Amino acid sequence: MSKVFFTSSLDKVSALFDAASLSQIIAPNELVALKIHFGEPGNTAFLKPAQVKPISDKIFSLGGKPFFTDCNTLYHGPRKTTKEHLQVAIDHGFTKDSAGADSIIPEEEDSIEVLINCKHLKKAYLGKTAATKTIIALTHFKGHEVTGFGGALKNLGMGFGTRLGKLRMHQDCKNCAQAKTCKKNLSLEACWNGSTGLVQEKIVEYAYASIKDKKSAFITFLTKISPQCDCYDHNDEPIVPDIGILASLDPVAIDQAAADLVNNTSGRINGADKFKTLYPEVDWSIQLKYAEELGMGSRKYELICVNPSPVIK
Repeated sequence: MSKVFFTSSLDKVSALFDAASLSQIIAPNELVALKIHFGEPGNTAFLKPAQVKPISDKIFSLGGKPFFTDCNTLYHGPRKTTKEHLQVAIDHGFTKDSAGADSIIPEEEDSIEVLINCKHLKKAYLGKTAATKTIIALTHFKGHEVTGFGGALKNLGMGFGTRLGKLRMHQDCKNCAQAKTCKKNLSLEACWNGSTGLVQEKIVEYAYASIKDKKSAFITFLTKISPQCDCYDHNDEPIVPDIGILASLDPVAIDQAAADLVNNTSGRINGADKFKTLYPEVDWSIQLKYAEELGMGSRKYELICVNPSPVIK
């Protein structure tokens, strides 16, 4: 049973870091990749620099060298190229002064191939920053129309994928007459035959590739829990009030705990499973079951409260 640490106080992230013993993965003078979503312009739900600065400060105090990172989008928009994406990060305050560390976004050609030999994919195409030996996923938990929710697994898998990698996750060309075209065409319009379950499993395979043979940890913010991804240029009102912050060394356990906390909190969305209410056709448990099969972690967890105790309505 994995340990997931929780605080309902949004200014206790540094104490949560200590309680979860995340310092054990930080080594002096080693780079630490802080995987984050910098937010789409027009969206206000994404994590803000002030929320994550205590984490970069903590890593610096331990002798580590943190930097924020993400990879460019497949769809057209202001985060499709490195130059534009970095400008978005700066515009949203992700500078060393405001966030405590610089931001690095790799170019498409600065990619690495990781052999994984999984059920769907034999290799993963990741941004170069995924080669960093120590990775901490800083995740804004929210709903998602393909995966039910966007948690640590999606942050790692879809987030670290290059544009080619993102295409591989979204598309299923096995039985497609355009298969040869799809291999070279970085366009979602090329073909779309993948079920939501298939996409979830491919995302998990990419998440597996991103932390394979690495030191990794996970911090998830249950704040402004919007019904859709931060990739939209807008966001709807939260489905539940702010809950708190989670930290763990297990990406499966932290996603399961986050989903449970949301589902056990009263909000504007009804039902025992709020994500199923939002997206009836999506079984979000597929990603967790598959990640467990790949040995990435356990859905069974112990929730350990860091003062103050949680308030779940």
